[in-house]
Amino acid sequence: MNETGKNIAVLDLTHGGIAIAKKLSLLGFGVYAVDVYQTVTDSVKSELLSIYNIGVSSDPPDIENIDTVVSPVHLDPDYILLKQAKAAGKKIISHHRIVAEILAEEKKLEKATVIEITGAQAKTSTSTMLADILSRQGDVILHTSRGLEYWTSGNCKVIHKGLSITPASILEAVDISISNNFIPDIYIFEVSIGGTGYSDLGILTTTHPDYKIAAGKKQASSAKMQIIENACCRKKRVLCINNAALDTVKCTEISNGSCQEMITFSTTYDQKADANIYLQDNRIIINYLDQHYLTIPVQGGYDPSSYTIAMAAAITASIAMGIESKMIQLCISGFSGISGRMQKYDLDGRTLIDNSNSGMNIVLAEKALRYALGIKNKKNIVMLLGEESAQVCEGLDPEDVSKFIKRHGNMIDKLILIGGRMMPVDHKDVIYVLGFEEGLNEASRISDDGDIIVSCVKCFR
Repeated sequence: MNETGKNIAVLDLTHGGIAIAKKLSLLGFGVYAVDVYQTVTDSVKSELLSIYNIGVSSDPPDIENIDTVVSPVHLDPDYILLKQAKAAGKKIISHHRIVAEILAEEKKLEKATVIEITGAQAKTSTSTMLADILSRQGDVILHTSRGLEYWTSGNCKVIHKGLSITPASILEAVDISISNNFIPDIYIFEVSIGGTGYSDLGILTTTHPDYKIAAGKKQASSAKMQIIENACCRKKRVLCINNAALDTVKCTEISNGSCQEMITFSTTYDQKADANIYLQDNRIIINYLDQHYLTIPVQGGYDPSSYTIAMAAAITASIAMGIESKMIQLCISGFSGISGRMQKYDLDGRTLIDNSNSGMNIVLAEKALRYALGIKNKKNIVMLLGEESAQVCEGLDPEDVSKFIKRHGNMIDKLILIGGRMMPVDHKDVIYVLGFEEGLNEASRISDDGDIIVSCVKCFR
């Protein structure tokens, strides 16, 4: 971290900046913390000042007193301090990159295998499947939007809940694990909008659907390329990349310029990739390096077509790490879905299609509805749609919800919209509620035995 300079301005304390600022202070840097969104409480400001000697202000410091600016990738590039730093030739690095440098400086993960997973979809499912597989041969700490978990021999224990998946949360996850005396062989981190680069294995699940960040001036897909561009601090690194997610030639050029090996995967049989892993007649077909590798039957209780990306990514990563084929087969054949991700189960005589999670979007809502429509002997369909908090990822756009209802409203017998932002969305006999649990209770109340409840709420669970 010698190139960082002595004085560092950390921008955005709402999305992980506090954890970064604390670590930098403990490492001996002079830290200016800028509360861009003015969300920091007086008690937190007092703690930062009294314990870490970090002053917090919503006003940027004088650029002349700053050597480096640390900024999240989603911040408006026209934010005043960023513009000043660029004009003055100051170093600007992302939250992702500074986390990698802090991890390298602390050396807490030197003896562990580190895996990072990013992408627009399937991050949590990929992470969880991979943790299950790898835990059969070593202890795993898994950090996802579901929480911080300890995995051993296919069994999971929740250590902590409440962390986000910002890059800075990795620092907190590591400290919480160590403080609870968990010293695993493998760490798996789900990371939003890119990777830190401090990993032995990086996985990019997909870049679609894409969306705007940084006040609409950047694409999220470009920020996710950090998982490729940020390679640092580890002796050798493997990248597992969805072949449909990016320009392979560009990726190869980046990979060849560093100590990275790239392995591509596809969810179709005919796309050129190192691993072609696809669903056919309720079986997962795995071809690797143009050779048939495995065929694995899948069980019921969930929609396997919704997990093809996650299965392809987790299986490819497992093969790359030298996991035995019988272990992969055991885990995938026994997989029964993940809570809140296209699971199907009985709820007091109703069939619940549970697709409420932090990554839920309109495309996935349409997929859940199609899944429900394909169930035989169904009666009425009751759908929950909306968001419990607009702060979950990029929120669920009310305009997209309105368009969804216009396209599919006639297929839904009863509709419950979740969240205050959905109030202007109009539909015949719609019911409005504020939260996920309230909506699920209402769905149970207004439905009967044999009905299907389709739950598609963007929320943390």
